Amino acid sequence: MGLETSSKRYAKALIGYGVEKDNLDILFGEISSLIDTLEDSEDLQSFISNPTISKDIKQKVLNELITDSLPNTSTVINLLSKNNRVDMLLDVCKRFIKQYNTYKGIVEVTVTTPIVISEDIESSIQAYLNSIENGKVKLVNKKDESLIAGFTIDYNNTRLDASVKKRLEKMKKELKK
Repeated sequence: MGLETSSKRYAKALIGYGVEKDNLDILFGEISSLIDTLEDSEDLQSFISNPTISKDIKQKVLNELITDSLPNTSTVINLLSKNNRVDMLLDVCKRFIKQYNTYKGIVEVTVTTPIVISEDIESSIQAYLNSIENGKVKLVNKKDESLIAGFTIDYNNTRLDASVKKRLEKMKKELKK
């Protein structure tokens, strides 16, 4: 079974666990914090993916790191450790977030700009997206200076690209012809 399929199944089980225990929103917050922690620490990612470290040591260290601050996430760590799949932790957490958004009817939209956008522009984008998309829209802002100016909006496998970078690439292709 591939990593993607396994991650989806673990994430689905985690959604079921959260619904059953009536703490899905709390679990969402904890998983989001865990993703931030994992993405911010290359050392922790290396530790988790290191095949020479036993699953018991990984489980013990991870539980010591998060038990007090993220008590509900120890469930997923223990499950993955039991099945010798701790290396999948970050992927399972990301898939959980996607499935949570689907379960709650939330459409996650990523807005990428070369500068930080103001609240007025953000609310305009939010209003536009609410008019074309069903469900609750959650904006995620990213900064990418290579866009030069303009923006890109990514949601539901769709990209709206209004960046200067894209226009310059298009002009470059035309000039090569």
